[in-house]
Amino acid sequence: MFRRAGILAAIVAGLLPATLATPSRADAPRRVASLNLCADQLLVMLLPPERVASVTMLAADPALSFVADRVEGMSVNHGGAEEILNGASDLVLASRHGRTATAAILAASGLDVVEIDIPNDFDAIRAQVRRVAAALGAPAEAERLLRGMDDALRAANPPPGVRPPTALVWQASGFTAGAGTLVDAVLRAAGFENFAAKAGLVGYGYLSLEAVVTGRPDLLIAPAKAPDRPSLSDMLLLHPALASLPRVEIPGALWSCGGPFTAEAVTRLAAHRRIMEGG
Repeated sequence: MFRRAGILAAIVAGLLPATLATPSRADAPRRVASLNLCADQLLVMLLPPERVASVTMLAADPALSFVADRVEGMSVNHGGAEEILNGASDLVLASRHGRTATAAILAASGLDVVEIDIPNDFDAIRAQVRRVAAALGAPAEAERLLRGMDDALRAANPPPGVRPPTALVWQASGFTAGAGTLVDAVLRAAGFENFAAKAGLVGYGYLSLEAVVTGRPDLLIAPAKAPDRPSLSDMLLLHPALASLPRVEIPGALWSCGGPFTAEAVTRLAAHRRIMEGG
């Protein structure tokens, strides 16, 4: 008992690395829990409800989660190791970028922990969905979801030889996404050129109001905001200098996490592009 407590303390302190890997067992895990919103969505899409041990409280928020309407009645966790250990799960989906100490404790306690990453394009989405599905014993469901995604991407393809209009995804305080991001991949798949990438931004960062007004993207894309969550940081999006720019709102739940559902953001943007082109 004291030795195990020492191991857990060392992991939390960062003194002992925990091995977090795809489960080696041949049989599929019976019950699976999630520690992360992005993992929640993959879990709910890949497994039937009776095999979901718990999801995070964020999974039920429609402003954040694509599967909010499918998690009613499921057990909810708040990211704590103790509640996961008491929740009768034998595999946990976690993020490489959050609650790493919790994931390490769970791994040291004997649970299989499968980490997910933040995909930056559709190839990465395909690879991650297949890897997670293999760990969950749900490869057929993964292929069904990916076929739907790929069908939507093909349908969104712009006609050849047409100059892509520029589009800027601009969020609170001028936060945006440049080259090498999932947002960039979505814009390109929908037939747009990413205004932020064209301006030289790589990864995530900020563009000033002056840069946007001077460069004038053909389309300004703002996240759909919940009316009950006002924020002063959103006021920049309402600046009078932007009033003449065409604008569309896309729900953040479609692309805040990369998954098969991200194709829906492409579909909506491609439809708007066709309207802009007079189609």
